[in-house]
Amino acid sequence: MEDQSDRSPLNDPAGAVASHRDDRIAQIISEFSEVFAFARSHWASYAQEVDSDLKGVGMIVLQLVLRKGPITATALSQMLDMDKAVVSRQIAKLRELGLVEAEPAAEDRRVMLLTATPRATELLERIRARWAHAYHERFVGWSAEELEDLREGLHRFNASAHDIRVDGPAGRCTRDHSAEQ
Repeated sequence: MEDQSDRSPLNDPAGAVASHRDDRIAQIISEFSEVFAFARSHWASYAQEVDSDLKGVGMIVLQLVLRKGPITATALSQMLDMDKAVVSRQIAKLRELGLVEAEPAAEDRRVMLLTATPRATELLERIRARWAHAYHERFVGWSAEELEDLREGLHRFNASAHDIRVDGPAGRCTRDHSAEQ
């Protein structure tokens, strides 16, 4: 049996690199937590301005419908890693407010594809202008190169997470899957 007592970072450079990487990832997770808290508080505030019954998660769902639509509720729940019932309640509220429309998919009429209404697009453009202002304040002093590095890194990170299952009718009818074929 190998003696583990002599495994210091100096004696195990690969272990030191792995440990440093693990520490760095833990720090990134911590930073993401702060970003999420900032975003969550802003989305909750904007949701209240739209309707007192709308929650911040409803605004996140609306933004995803705008960016990814036409999209199914199933795909949204998978992207957000949320229970479909929670997403469905938010979609029902967004439809009631005239911000989301649902149409049957041409490929399978049982599948409902969600799209944002022109009213939703206008509303989100106004909110994004205010949102951008809040971010501009946080990015004071950042160079164009630093901003591009952050954008590129976040894009790469987000792209690696898009794992919408296409094994059912809802997955087959989403925009991203249709584009692949």
